[in-house]
Amino acid sequence: MKPIISKLTHKLLLSFMIIFLLSCLIGWFYFDSSTQYNQHAQESDHTHDILIKYASVAKLSLEKLIAMGEIVRTGQVQTPQLKAEKAQVLRQTLFDIRQILLHKLNDNKHISINLELQAYDQISQKVERILATNNEIKLLVAENKLSQAKKLFSLLQKQNVDTQFNLLIDKAVKQEQQQAELIRKSVNQLYHTNNKILLTALAVMSLFTLFTFWYFWRRINLSTKQLLWATQEFTAGKLNHRIAPQNDFEFQFLAKSLNNMAEQLAEQQYQLNLAKRSLEEKVQQRTYDLELSNKRFAQVDQQRRQFLADIGHELRTPLTIIRGESEVLLRSQSEEVSEYQQVLACIIDEVKHTTALIEDLMLVARSSAGQLTLQRSQFNISQLLNELFDTYQRKALEKQQQLVLNSMVTDLFIEADERRIRQVLMILLENALIYSKSRAQNEIQIHVQKEFIAIKIIDQGIGITDNEQQQIFERFYRGNRSKAKGSGLGLPVAKAIIDAHDGHITLKPNEHSTGSTATILLPWHFKEKVEI
Repeated sequence: MKPIISKLTHKLLLSFMIIFLLSCLIGWFYFDSSTQYNQHAQESDHTHDILIKYASVAKLSLEKLIAMGEIVRTGQVQTPQLKAEKAQVLRQTLFDIRQILLHKLNDNKHISINLELQAYDQISQKVERILATNNEIKLLVAENKLSQAKKLFSLLQKQNVDTQFNLLIDKAVKQEQQQAELIRKSVNQLYHTNNKILLTALAVMSLFTLFTFWYFWRRINLSTKQLLWATQEFTAGKLNHRIAPQNDFEFQFLAKSLNNMAEQLAEQQYQLNLAKRSLEEKVQQRTYDLELSNKRFAQVDQQRRQFLADIGHELRTPLTIIRGESEVLLRSQSEEVSEYQQVLACIIDEVKHTTALIEDLMLVARSSAGQLTLQRSQFNISQLLNELFDTYQRKALEKQQQLVLNSMVTDLFIEADERRIRQVLMILLENALIYSKSRAQNEIQIHVQKEFIAIKIIDQGIGITDNEQQQIFERFYRGNRSKAKGSGLGLPVAKAIIDAHDGHITLKPNEHSTGSTATILLPWHFKEKVEI
């Protein structure tokens, strides 16, 4: 039975969502409480304003009554304009009270202001009666009807208008005071209730937050300890250690990744061990090859010394001949021109031989230094081979040998140094004739390939061994089995020229007969190939 895998991130998001909702609930409750506080504050302000206005109405009305008594007593109307202004202020104050009552009703549709409106209407009627009586008294005084004015004022006093007005004012003030007391009680109740709710909500959210923190800390701590222990085991090289399956999806995924990493590291370690063993074997092989190379270098050095000795001998012989012939010519007292010409011709031949030897040495040296320059041009190599075939066919007949040209191509153009290619072919043809015995049949073949042109010169000479095959193109090397004269620079010169053309040259023994085959591969080196 597979264990139930939970996603820790889902739980974490759910916990954050619950905390967020609790925070929003607390915020909404705080906003609602603030709104209620603001509403009660507005109601309290309205009640306070009404009380102030009623006090002002009482004060102004009392002043009106006093002013009427003063008019009746003195029979004179003092400052009528000021009296009119006070009457206007009294009416404006009553109007302001009505507006405040209407604002209370608009701000809170649930309250009833009928009693307050009734009290307001009664006060307004009393005020209007006082003002009307005041105006009548002022008119009678102005018409010198003072007795009637006094009767009207006595009537007003007998009706106890001032007492009734004060009672109405007290009633209205008590109503507003009761409203203020209700507002105060409601605010206190709201304060205590809101505090309890807020404290409860904060306590619940705090406990839930602490529980959430503890729960996730415990789950993460247990999993991270296992992962940490696994990494320490992997670091110590114990790649066989595996992390146990985790309950949470995220840590199970991470555990699988670490286990896969350990498997890959173990596989890579195994491959590295194999590579190490292979490298050790290669080092041993390279060491063995290096020892062979050292032996080979020793042989090359020995050959170089032998070659220098041969070169010294080769140069000494023509120089000795040139010196001897020159001394003979100087001591000769003959007057025959032909004798002098014969001696000079011999000297010129020796100079040519020495110059060719030096040129070969310089060519091989330049090739080794990468400084061999070529005079490239496009020429017909088929025509060049035909010319060389005609020349060396006569030489072959002189040696009682045969030379065959096997080519189906009449016009074959390549881009190369014609003089150097001629030199290479002459070297190979010379070697084929020198090393072949009488009645031998030598052959020249031409093969056309996609990227190269192949020229083969097949002889029936003494052949070549495997050891000679590896060293035949090296400088200073001369075959031990060869008794032919020469400096041993022919094949190194040929290889240097072919390498400079980005080509390839080989000399291998024939498979089913005596002799050897020299193969030259030359690239075309021009874009448009001639269709053959």
